Amino acid sequence: MSRYLNPNPSHVDFLNLVRLNVGFRAHFTPIGDDESVDAIPRTSAKRAEHAVANAIARLERIARDTTVTEDVRHEHAGIVLKAVQKEVREAADTIRRFGEREAAEAQKRAFAVLEADTGKASVYSEIRQIFRERAAQGDPNWPAEASRLVATNLDVAAAINAAPGFNSGLSDERHTALRLEALNAHAPEDAAAILHNADIAKQADRMEAGLRQLGAAWYSPANADRATASRVDPHAALVPPADA
Repeated sequence: MSRYLNPNPSHVDFLNLVRLNVGFRAHFTPIGDDESVDAIPRTSAKRAEHAVANAIARLERIARDTTVTEDVRHEHAGIVLKAVQKEVREAADTIRRFGEREAAEAQKRAFAVLEADTGKASVYSEIRQIFRERAAQGDPNWPAEASRLVATNLDVAAAINAAPGFNSGLSDERHTALRLEALNAHAPEDAAAILHNADIAKQADRMEAGLRQLGAAWYSPANADRATASRVDPHAALVPPADA
């Protein structure tokens, strides 16, 4: 007898793996054990991990239940699957919302550092003019020098950030790259926080992918449907009510 309801060896191996910490980390998310992650997403990840482990343990007991038919075992497994999906998705939603919110706040703080000083409008205009002229010259050393200027001079960084790229002789791609270089140089902690929290938010997609694998390995919906279709309610009334 298979350990679970799905006898496919690859599915059995998957279930055996993801009920363990190492498997959950690989197929769902590793942040539950990452001390660099805030307690809110970390706790949500651990809750999801426990839900998956407990659900698989229950699935194993269902597979050994000799008091019901095979179809009913699959029906019961479907109920457990819906419960674990709900737990994991709620955890994933919490993780996504946290990561997106924290990344947005870090981005707001970072760009505040590059905010233009209204009293320096003429300075910024001159800086952008210099950038346009240097770009037009086609000097192969200019891109590296532009990066150095943006990283070492806050006025240059603010000037580039405050206007569209074409005002400085930059393509959109190069303009974006220089703004990111400016963030890393002048607001390094917030720049790192943007990436860190964006990665946390992405864990929700990994968890959803893990759920899809879990569902494929779990049971046969066709068996469960047969059990539902053939079920007889022993508590149903034998005759219609008197006032019917």
